[in-house]
Amino acid sequence: MRLFCFLLISLLLVSFMGCFGSEDIKTIPTFTEAKKIAVTPFFADKEEAKALGGRISVNLSTRFELILKDIEWVYDVSDKIRPVGEKIDELGITLNDVFDDPALAARVGEALGVDWIITGRVTKPKLEQLDNDQHHQRLGRQTGISGTSTYITTRQVARSKVRLKIIDVATGSMIYNNEIHSNLKYWFAYQTQMSNMIIFKQPEEMFADLGKHLPSRISYMLYPSGFNEEPQDKILLKPDFQIKGTGGIIKYD
Repeated sequence: MRLFCFLLISLLLVSFMGCFGSEDIKTIPTFTEAKKIAVTPFFADKEEAKALGGRISVNLSTRFELILKDIEWVYDVSDKIRPVGEKIDELGITLNDVFDDPALAARVGEALGVDWIITGRVTKPKLEQLDNDQHHQRLGRQTGISGTSTYITTRQVARSKVRLKIIDVATGSMIYNNEIHSNLKYWFAYQTQMSNMIIFKQPEEMFADLGKHLPSRISYMLYPSGFNEEPQDKILLKPDFQIKGTGGIIKYD
């Protein structure tokens, strides 16, 4: 009896993992095997990330269109031109369904007449701002202290990640399944008396930067021979001068 219960529990666990979990597949896809590829808008379960999901899929598709011109790319260009979204609506399913179930993704791909379908899920971006009120002094050309003004710093960070899947429509199997991260940083160093005049990055600006950086990261991961490598951590803004405090020279990292 105990053996039977053990086998039953093991079978249920395997079934559960098969339905709700899957291992990463990081093997670089062979794009020459596909002549027509669809890219869905990326699913986002948080309202703040929905626009980002659409932006990522469009930017990713247009990047690939410029490099892999022999492949026909099908994707939603706007709210009015949305061949993929309309087909998903016709089938009575959702982006979440397409992302979660390779069989449903393959069904959408079959309806669109494509060989592969690329889908993804984007997390709600995390925006951080760290103000450092420790006083620093600016270094001059000879690495000495320049003037008597003191400086403080602020670092903003925008983080998000995408779980990306590629499904072979003919077999309904995943040929790629990986999580790709983006960490963008913005540094500000300013005189203490000017703190009320500094214009920091707004959320919509950082969302737009993520919408550019993540497609660059994804395209390189999928096709490294055609795109330049894009680091996961990237500093988009930093001062063009150095400052020094009691702990030494500040590193903008």
